[in-house]
Amino acid sequence: MATQYSISTGAMTYTTTAKTAIEIPSSATAGITVIGMELCFGMTAASSALVEWGTYTATSTGTTVTPLKYGTGQGVAMNSGTVKVNCTVEPTVFTVGTLPTWRIPLPGMYSILYPLGREFFQPASTNRALRITCAAVGTAPANEVRVNLYVEQ
Repeated sequence: MATQYSISTGAMTYTTTAKTAIEIPSSATAGITVIGMELCFGMTAASSALVEWGTYTATSTGTTVTPLKYGTGQGVAMNSGTVKVNCTVEPTVFTVGTLPTWRIPLPGMYSILYPLGREFFQPASTNRALRITCAAVGTAPANEVRVNLYVEQ
């Protein structure tokens, strides 16, 4: 059975410009399967957010995190590159391509669970990032977002 991991951003301040929430490069020897994601926005007024998956060429500046083992099959540590969250500098050459994007209404919490057999697969040697752009922002802490990403390997 594949080992499950959780990658959490903690509280991030979102802005009206694109901000990378999670940067997750796969290793040269193993891919990553995204099985679910939760997005929780603290906005108090009605707005919307664009959530985009994309690839990038060069890493950014952000907080380095270790994916936490989650669920059953508590095997070895995740085989990946350096995972970063809450980037303060955007990765270089972000490209959306054919990956899923969503425009979601705010405020709210949203759970995205990929059905069995249709999980979002990231091949080996792929740099992937999840980016959020909000249409409008409030004042802290109302403009916080938290992202939990669940993956298997």
